[in-house]
Amino acid sequence: MEQEERIKLQVLIASFGEEGLQRVAKMKLPELPEVEYLVSCQIPKQPEPPLPPSLKRDDIKISFSDSRGLSRNRNILLKKATAPLCLIADDDLSYEASALLEVIHTFEKHSEISIATFMYCNQDGETEKPYPDDSFDLRHPAKGYFLTSVEIAFRRKNIEKENILFNENFGVGASHYGCGEEDIWMHQLLKSGLSARFFPIMLTVHSGASTGLREASKPEVLRAQGVVIAITYPLTSLPRVVLKAWRISKRTEASFLKCFRYLIKGWADSFVKRKELFGHSRYS
Repeated sequence: MEQEERIKLQVLIASFGEEGLQRVAKMKLPELPEVEYLVSCQIPKQPEPPLPPSLKRDDIKISFSDSRGLSRNRNILLKKATAPLCLIADDDLSYEASALLEVIHTFEKHSEISIATFMYCNQDGETEKPYPDDSFDLRHPAKGYFLTSVEIAFRRKNIEKENILFNENFGVGASHYGCGEEDIWMHQLLKSGLSARFFPIMLTVHSGASTGLREASKPEVLRAQGVVIAITYPLTSLPRVVLKAWRISKRTEASFLKCFRYLIKGWADSFVKRKELFGHSRYS
């Protein structure tokens, strides 16, 4: 009981398969009395693998599931979390103790916020996306800013009170929409009235690009982004779809027409399939 009361922050690490568990074992996870690590590893139709020695620590809690899909895995972690603060994570990150303590201090200094987002860099210390120099309210994002799931921390009870989970129709492992789960989740949280801010604080080192950047021209990613644009910017979504298609075609080998075709499919899905995609009360 004393240990549970001492824990202020839980890092929610989603992983898949024995290879994913091995990646978790290579993560830099500082031992801090205020921090605990929850790992949910999806092992569908396979026996539970043995735990790597580096994960046999009191501050690392591991559970296995036979489910599939990143959003479903994140929801498992949301339900298992017990700490006042939580941080979303993948299995290819590294943390410094000072950064995790800064997350805790940020929420202590800003009692009015429910959600905070931070920054990440690659192994060379370079950022792969534009970050503004100043903090801002996520209801009014800075120009060029976009969200990545591993940047998000939140007050658990505030999120639980709204009963908004990750939409399992989106994200890695979903059938038609290969990303966008964090954008949709954040959109619904802000819509519910929760306050959120970006802070220009370096949080973690990410060993690979996010799905939205690494696989930007894949049909399932484009289609998901079309849905996200439509629900996030209902009045200006069409010109934004055109601009998005142009930008992706410029930095990938995909043609503008291909990018536009799948983005507009997602845009249309947001209207034609709205009940199917968002009808469940957990996502609305």
